[in-house]
Amino acid sequence: MFSFFAIFLSALLAGSAYSCPHVEHSGATRRLYQEGLEIARMNNIRRQTTSAAAKSIAITNVRVFDGDKLLPLGSVYIAGGFIAPYAEGAEVVDGNGGVLLSGLIDAHAHPSSVAHLEAFASNGVTTAIVASCFPAAVCKSLLNHAGLPDVRFPGVSANTPNSSHALLLGLQLNETITSASQAPAFVADQLATGATFIKLIAEHPDSATTLDQATMNALVTSAHANQLRVAGHAADYAAVHRTLTAHVDQAHHVPTDIPLDAPLISRFVSQGTISVPTLSIFTTFLAAGQIDEAGYAAANTSVTRLRAAGVPILAGTDSNDLPAPFTLPFGSSLHTELELLVQAGLSTVEALRSATVLAAHHNLLFDRGVVAPGMRADLLLISGDPIANISATRNIQRVWIAGVEYAGVETS
Repeated sequence: MFSFFAIFLSALLAGSAYSCPHVEHSGATRRLYQEGLEIARMNNIRRQTTSAAAKSIAITNVRVFDGDKLLPLGSVYIAGGFIAPYAEGAEVVDGNGGVLLSGLIDAHAHPSSVAHLEAFASNGVTTAIVASCFPAAVCKSLLNHAGLPDVRFPGVSANTPNSSHALLLGLQLNETITSASQAPAFVADQLATGATFIKLIAEHPDSATTLDQATMNALVTSAHANQLRVAGHAADYAAVHRTLTAHVDQAHHVPTDIPLDAPLISRFVSQGTISVPTLSIFTTFLAAGQIDEAGYAAANTSVTRLRAAGVPILAGTDSNDLPAPFTLPFGSSLHTELELLVQAGLSTVEALRSATVLAAHHNLLFDRGVVAPGMRADLLLISGDPIANISATRNIQRVWIAGVEYAGVETS
């Protein structure tokens, strides 16, 4: 059976920056953990030495995507890092008849360095939901970089001590969870690191190292008691069933063994659970021979059925810097994800919403996601019509993050 994290574990030991804090563990894992701390140190230095100020700007001659349609040609104003009704004395930027989108949101990614944030920014991704974050120093070092994407993270994902994900990160015993009674303390620990949501890992119930159902249920109950949403990793049919039984708020990934069927999809609908399919990473696994055509077809069919049932779908990539062939680039892969979602049956408008207004709403980021006065000035100017052709999102002309223009855009 396909094991999602078994793939990543082998890749990690070949050279990723995440690793184990145990001094009693192997030299390789100690080295990788130290590399993670060094990345955090360098990220913090970059924050201290980089400054950026938002200007007053008038972006003229643009068509705004308002979350549903393209508006006629008009102007958008930026003042103090926010979209404003008007900005006196603003610097004028001619949009040349292009389309202005709210900055894109990657709802599932694994950045660890400022370089990764820069890759997001250069591709118009202005917010990243970090799907797992360890060690805590790395998570915190990605926060508050002026002129670079904003991030949100869950702390350590919930795992049993010997699960594949715990081995992936080299978690200590007190960083894992083995019973429902430990759920309140686990959630409190993640809150203390700055987590804004909780992530749990649901593997196939035949796995001897997966979280049991009672513990998953307790994690969701404890998170909700602390006003935190829960994202459940589930990449096979049985795991999705288990996350829905626990009443997670978001199901990340889709099955690659059996497509989602009517009984499970009806539970998505009745429980208000949203989906972050991450089709992009499955194309990477397909190319690497880790899943076959039938496996990808199961994932694709699941998205088609979720969309038909009206389940909210968010664009997430699982972008990472693991060694090839598992690497998925930051930023550009979100444009790939939008294209894959359209291929799976979403309309172009639905795909755009999956990376803007819906991604903001379902991650409780109520200050972004639409181009409107009072919202953060996270903006993406493109040429071409993304409603006619979703690939137009790649035609990036300019990017602003909280009103600060990013100079290194990958124009096309």
